[in-house]
Amino acid sequence: MAPLHVHDRGDEGFVVLSGALAVTLGPEVRQLGPGEFVVVPAGTAHTFATIGDLPTSVLVTMTPNIDALVRELHQVPDDERPLVWARHHSRVV
Repeated sequence: MAPLHVHDRGDEGFVVLSGALAVTLGPEVRQLGPGEFVVVPAGTAHTFATIGDLPTSVLVTMTPNIDALVRELHQVPDDERPLVWARHHSRVV
């Protein structure tokens, strides 16, 4: 599961293609099934995780700065990640 985090300058969207996904939006947790979606507006604390044992396919849409964040997070050691989050106007909460 991704850590609870905020993107201050970008929106994200999740569309479940198969399986099930739990999306936390602030204090609310939404359980999504195939065909359901959620948009996470900039500034909203959120995280997501698959539900159950079945494989889950999700179409994720994001602004370019969030895409750059995700790509860079996968390329740096853990101790450099706080700087990467900040560089992309995002933060773990």
